[in-house]
Amino acid sequence: MSMTFDKLETRPKVDRRKVVAEFKDHGWSWCAIGAVFGLVGGIMAALIGSLLTASTWLTGTQGFGSYTQTVGTVLLVLTIPLLIFGAHCLDLMESRKDREKGIRIHGKK
Repeated sequence: MSMTFDKLETRPKVDRRKVVAEFKDHGWSWCAIGAVFGLVGGIMAALIGSLLTASTWLTGTQGFGSYTQTVGTVLLVLTIPLLIFGAHCLDLMESRKDREKGIRIHGKK
């Protein structure tokens, strides 16, 4: 298998201001960031909370066990609110797109 790699000199320079403007133009608002934070945070909280809780089942509650179990339980409880927050932000983004689409089609708010 042969692969060719671009040399660093041949790559175009990236202007950070243009990248930020692209994100703003294409929907990287607080709703998009909240959706990513809520959904990814909810999934990560569920995974890490499950691992911590399962580890305390195997090792017991000696030493840091009770602290680990508490943190695992808190992360498991935070899973649902984070997922709800992410879904709410997705709904806000969808309603904003529908409103903008209606304005463009009908010419009114």
